[in-house]
Amino acid sequence: MGKSKLLKKIHSAAINYQKHLAGRTFLYVYEDSYVEIVFKSSSFLHLTGVKTNLKAKGFFLHAKKKKGLRPSEVMFDKTHPYDLAERKINHLENLYKVTCTNVMIATEIVTITAIYKIGVTNFQFVLLCGPNRDKTGTLIDDCLVPYSFRVEDISTSRFEELYEVKYIFSKQTNEKSYSTITYKSEDSISDLPDNIREKVKNI
Repeated sequence: MGKSKLLKKIHSAAINYQKHLAGRTFLYVYEDSYVEIVFKSSSFLHLTGVKTNLKAKGFFLHAKKKKGLRPSEVMFDKTHPYDLAERKINHLENLYKVTCTNVMIATEIVTITAIYKIGVTNFQFVLLCGPNRDKTGTLIDDCLVPYSFRVEDISTSRFEELYEVKYIFSKQTNEKSYSTITYKSEDSISDLPDNIREKVKNI
């Protein structure tokens, strides 16, 4: 795939990220536990696997515009190899599907470079998440944010546990309570533990 085609795919992925994910927080309920994942505009760059001189938010702003990213703004090196970025970008347009379809939660995922607290997988790709920190490294809250995006079956990675997601709820990040159900299994919402029901009382 040439760079021009790659840039078009990044643009399509950015459009979907803006439409479905940016500025939203999702609550994943599994077993009697839950995890909240915040999708920031600044997270998009890390998920593409490319190198750039742009700041994360600037990259996303450029990517959303048709022909907004210049070929000179997207680079590759040993840390950001072309073949890996190409594989990620081929699937990135469908990343939003892990917020509205049947997925699994994996815990304590070990990769060559890091250990991730949580991963969300549909067995085609894995969204790896870590603590929500500000620019100084200070922990903002108990939510997680996307750190990495792997196109692989979760079974090829090492993890502690794998859980079926029963519900996924969505809200604007600045809202207090969740207002939308984006996925649910056969279980009744009335079966939710009190601490989770408190978070979804607007539904």
